Amino acid sequence: MRSRFFHSQEDEEHLEASNEVFWNCLLQHMHEDDWSHPPCSALDVGCHRGGLLLRLLGRWQLRSLYGIEPIAEAREHAALRLNGLVPSVELLDAAGWERIPKGCIDLVTCHEMLYLEPDVSGFMARLQRVLSQGGRAYVVLGCHAENPVWPLWRPVLEDMGHRVYGHRPMDILAAAGAQGLLPSVRPLRTSGWITHDPGLSTFSFPSVGDMMNHHFKHKLLFRFMRP
Repeated sequence: MRSRFFHSQEDEEHLEASNEVFWNCLLQHMHEDDWSHPPCSALDVGCHRGGLLLRLLGRWQLRSLYGIEPIAEAREHAALRLNGLVPSVELLDAAGWERIPKGCIDLVTCHEMLYLEPDVSGFMARLQRVLSQGGRAYVVLGCHAENPVWPLWRPVLEDMGHRVYGHRPMDILAAAGAQGLLPSVRPLRTSGWITHDPGLSTFSFPSVGDMMNHHFKHKLLFRFMRP
């Protein structure tokens, strides 16, 4: 069992800071969506240390939180941050989906995890099972087969010991539709600054143009709604 996602403890601790701009965009898009009833329950798939779940609590008065996270140390860290903030918190390992009651989740988030999932159809089936009627899942993914920088990043992730998969966005949409979910997609970011120091980055870009395209074109936000 892995003790961290990155080789470096420093990279592990800085992950939330590097995700901040993407999480802010995700939260804004979710907030602007037309919710007939505010969500009461949320699941973050790949919740790591619970940073995104904390931000969801800042937007909605959630009564129950779930997190799926395979790294035990990260789950323990998330538990320290989240326990006591809402009536119910459950942090589960990757095999814990079946412990989530059917149809109980109003809001699912998943940021840059799907490239670690070998079976997109199975992932969509799990989403369909846990989502409530009218529930929504928001999945962010830049590490996919249509992104030109993915072939550069895939070996880096494999050198870290991860088994990764280059899913096609159209296949992701099709897998959701096959489960009866309503699939939509848009760019995650459309404007703003890109903070990037090439000398400190684990994942490099061949050019500024490639970096701009990753942030504003290829970093996708999928939305899957259960009618």
